[in-house]
Amino acid sequence: MDRKQAQQNLNQLVIINENLGSLFVGKLLEVITLPNKPWRGKVEIKYVMNVGENLDQAGVIVPPAYKDGDKIEFPGNKLSPLPSSFNMPKSFDHSHANAIAANLTDIFEQQKQLLIKENQYLAYLKQEKLDHLLNRQNSKEKSYISYAFYQSGSRYLLIDEQETTLDLADCPFEFRWLNKKKEVLGYYAGDGIFTSHTGEEYRPTEGDTIFIDKEQFEPYFILRNELEPSSLELLESNLIEYQLTHRDLIDCHNSLLLQLLQSTGQQSFKGVNFLMYRSKAGHVMVQHHYERTLTEQESDHVFDRFEFTSDTGKRSVATYISNMTNKPT
Repeated sequence: MDRKQAQQNLNQLVIINENLGSLFVGKLLEVITLPNKPWRGKVEIKYVMNVGENLDQAGVIVPPAYKDGDKIEFPGNKLSPLPSSFNMPKSFDHSHANAIAANLTDIFEQQKQLLIKENQYLAYLKQEKLDHLLNRQNSKEKSYISYAFYQSGSRYLLIDEQETTLDLADCPFEFRWLNKKKEVLGYYAGDGIFTSHTGEEYRPTEGDTIFIDKEQFEPYFILRNELEPSSLELLESNLIEYQLTHRDLIDCHNSLLLQLLQSTGQQSFKGVNFLMYRSKAGHVMVQHHYERTLTEQESDHVFDRFEFTSDTGKRSVATYISNMTNKPT
């Protein structure tokens, strides 16, 4: 943005791009011009537009460089007009949350594409009758991501081989560890302590290895965990009617997960998930229509309708409403 444009955008919102990975939006308060020097602009920070991968030495994501209301001088070549199409957030915090949600959406899309490619290869192996030649045990072992356990102040962290950091606070994953050469499964209880499914406590020392099954990061696994037990049972019983299991999934679009990631205080959710399955009998598309209303005083309202359509024209519908289930039609 040149000086003339800057004067035209005085007291207007502009984009700040310092080429550090993050973009900000701020109000141009002042255009500073000095003889024989590039112009500068004084800007009041209003919103986060984009969050880059800003990591500290421990691999932990650091907060944005600027806060709401900060007044900073920037070189003029770092400022540009804000497009009229910009969707104005409610607040700085809302914009920060939206920027993070956008990054997570990109990550889940990448995971989805990788899952599609993986299933294409698996289907090809089955088609060519080569799948029995694979070492299934090695395949199972490779499905786990290994992390090293560390403590940083009052925080307990897991760090993988790529130095990606996972904060254990409120972490819902199931973990695997070795205790006295015995494989144990369980969850993180807090204060650096893991608890097995049998109630046995395990306190790892720094550098000990903890494993997470990669499946737990996949949208389909997350969707299955989100369903209430009766609703999941309804889905599974209908899959059996089409000679399918969860292993036959080839694509999952989990729109509920995206809504939850992008929500800030939202209490109700409504939409459709798309699930595609493939077996020797053919392809089956499942449209999962859902409604969720979260309440503090009473049980959450849950509505699930699964619409099955096969490539041979077979159709069926199964509905779950809180504690009342309608069988397939």
